[in-house]
Amino acid sequence: MKAMSRKAKKRNKPYTGADAAPTKPVVHHYVAIQRSPLGEWWQAKKGMIKTISAIAGVALIVVWLIYELLMMIF
Repeated sequence: MKAMSRKAKKRNKPYTGADAAPTKPVVHHYVAIQRSPLGEWWQAKKGMIKTISAIAGVALIVVWLIYELLMMIF
């Protein structure tokens, strides 16, 4: 016959230390910033506009370099 293994004992000791869950609730304080409609639009679209302008700048430099290369060849 096979012996059955014992079930692991459940932990009943409370966790302490830096990794333990906080004992009291954390209160977050948020402050709303008043923005103009243009400021709201810029805040919402800032990342997309910066990305598009960076891509356009690199493309413009590449086109200029190709143009200069063609002018040197011909």
